[in-house]
Amino acid sequence: MIKYFAVENYKSIKNKAILEFDSNLAEDYPYPASAVIGFAGANASGKTTILQAIRFAFWFMQKSFSAIQEREAIPSHPFVTTSKLPSKFHLIFTQKNSENKYIDYEYLLTVNQEQVLKEDVYYYPNNSQEQELVYERKEKQVKFGKNIHILGEDVISALPITSSIISFLAQFPSQNIAQNLQKYPNGSNVNRMGLMQFEFKPSIIKNFADDSILEEQLINILRIADVGIESVNLKPIPENEKKVIEHLINTSDSESRLFSQQRTREMLSEVKFKHKVDDILVEFSDIYESAGTLKLIVLLEKIQLAFNQGYSLIFDEIELQLHQNLIAYLIGLFENPHQNIEGGQILFSFHNTALMEILQPNQLWFTEKNDQGQTEIFSAADFTDIKDIQQRNLEELYRIGRFGAKPRAL
Repeated sequence: MIKYFAVENYKSIKNKAILEFDSNLAEDYPYPASAVIGFAGANASGKTTILQAIRFAFWFMQKSFSAIQEREAIPSHPFVTTSKLPSKFHLIFTQKNSENKYIDYEYLLTVNQEQVLKEDVYYYPNNSQEQELVYERKEKQVKFGKNIHILGEDVISALPITSSIISFLAQFPSQNIAQNLQKYPNGSNVNRMGLMQFEFKPSIIKNFADDSILEEQLINILRIADVGIESVNLKPIPENEKKVIEHLINTSDSESRLFSQQRTREMLSEVKFKHKVDDILVEFSDIYESAGTLKLIVLLEKIQLAFNQGYSLIFDEIELQLHQNLIAYLIGLFENPHQNIEGGQILFSFHNTALMEILQPNQLWFTEKNDQGQTEIFSAADFTDIKDIQQRNLEELYRIGRFGAKPRAL
């Protein structure tokens, strides 16, 4: 779970923005940080930007060594008027160890488009308040913590200036913490450019079908959504169609063949949905299902990952194509320790103000652009002058303009 995030000089965020997800928790709250974080605000105020910033920090930490090629710029995207200054990121997140205890990790990154300027990694062993150094890096100079296996200068000299030390050192078996951090489970439907990445695939249905409990949960939630679905099955396509696909793969050029081979597993099976129509069961292919139903299935797969792996799920515009009551139900599951066994977390942006009714003040965050075009980020919990805010209707307070973060002319 993400407990703390700070970012400075990234896209529309010029000045340092601090987000604390482990503050103002109830004494009996079952998790070390809020399992639910929602971002609201006007269009183009920075909701997607803050989600991208969090996603970038994880992406760079975990994947930059393999993802950024030699002489390729780091996609740090500084604020337009401070493009010569570095971007800064600060993450504190927690992960369960083999003994089912939470261990906190701290990751600090200062980077421009040419190189990593500074990168520090700490951890808090045995639930201690005292941090211990893992790595301290200034450009290509690296210091190892006292309990970390030290690698030779020949290894450190191979560290690319555009790569995180975590993604680089995770390839060495002696660097257990780097390997743990690289595997920290997280995902998002936005990338650094804001493109939607989650899509429906037949393999999603296979993942549910391989686990009878998950399959039953899928069908139950589809019924709650009232889409008329009685069952979902994955079936091989007819033999004659299979031969056509295989022929196309074998006769295509090398570049197309590579793409086709990657898609073969998806293409050689199809999803069949059984609907009850006039008291009989009728089978439909997924191409006839609504976009909302398919998005719901994709979202359910990610939610199950969150529940079973302690996955941090970042989802932009979560209510698109789905009814607000259904989204509220799914979000509410994150607060249930019987469902959310491993402490999964969801961070999402939304426009439908009705979703504010299911959020606590510390879970509701706002983005707003000031007169200088800079995104500012704040929480409903910051409004300490609102009496008994924990018992107040947050949607009503937002609608009357108590929090701001609305289109100014309306």
